[in-house]
Amino acid sequence: MYCVSDKLCQSSMSSPEPATEFTWKCQDGIKLAGKRVTKAIGGPGKKLQILALHGWMDNCATFDPLAEQLIEKLALEGKVVEVDFVAIDLPGHGHSSHKSLDGPSSILAEYCYYVFEALKHLEWKSEDVTLIGHSMGAAISVMFAAAFPIERILMLDSLGPMPKPEESVSKNLRSHIKIRGQGKMPSSVYPSFEKAVEIRCKTPALLFPGKQYISEETARALVKRGSIMKEGGKLQFRHDQRLNWPSMLFLSETQLKQMYKDVANQKTSVCLLTAKEGMPFPPDKVAVVTSLLKPAVYKILPGSHHFHSDPDNVGEVVDVIFSWL
Repeated sequence: MYCVSDKLCQSSMSSPEPATEFTWKCQDGIKLAGKRVTKAIGGPGKKLQILALHGWMDNCATFDPLAEQLIEKLALEGKVVEVDFVAIDLPGHGHSSHKSLDGPSSILAEYCYYVFEALKHLEWKSEDVTLIGHSMGAAISVMFAAAFPIERILMLDSLGPMPKPEESVSKNLRSHIKIRGQGKMPSSVYPSFEKAVEIRCKTPALLFPGKQYISEETARALVKRGSIMKEGGKLQFRHDQRLNWPSMLFLSETQLKQMYKDVANQKTSVCLLTAKEGMPFPPDKVAVVTSLLKPAVYKILPGSHHFHSDPDNVGEVVDVIFSWL
């Protein structure tokens, strides 16, 4: 395992700061669940307020290793007065509730409302918040920061929302309606926890481009939080099966570029980290994003799409984050 410093390696035998589970009821009735770790450090400056947003079909457990190592490094170096790290399960994921059958289930921008609800429950001002987003969570972070002032955004293996050509808008709508008309499909049931972990480990290579993989440790954490035990030791994933539906609407390139400009105009500090074996972003797309978003930090780090939770790679991710904060 990579350690962020000799001091952190020496202290790795100590117990991590305990996380508190929470549930909040949003104005629309949706229950948001998640984890929160707060630690007084006593360093200079103001309180570091972090809200972490996971990726598609994941849950807040994806941030457990990053939160643990980042908080410990901040404490060892005395960089801030206090850190408050909150990771939520987005609706339809983890322990959060699913959207109602008559409500929109696959519009990315709607997740921004739940970021707003989370900040309201936390009583945090958006301009004092650091958003950490992985994959889909980074896309949500960009969209939210375009609409509201945010102090910082950390984007993990994502360039933000994925636009579609304007000429495909009718085709996308047709695909969504056809699948929605088939109704909500039941989630698969697996014979055991171990089998579910095995399937989760295979998912990146099956569903995503490039040579992506996920560590067994990460898969176990995600499956543990994202599943429910059935009779006879069988296991079923908790996530809303409608997450598999194609989105009803996508942003166009023009709309997305405007959002990048709006984030940059808000003077939001952006740290963009991609993985060497993660999403295969075309260089021309990266060039457009970096020219418009103007990240303070852009680095390509070892690992795959879940490099922020892989025990072999999370330390290097933490190093970069620490230097950026």
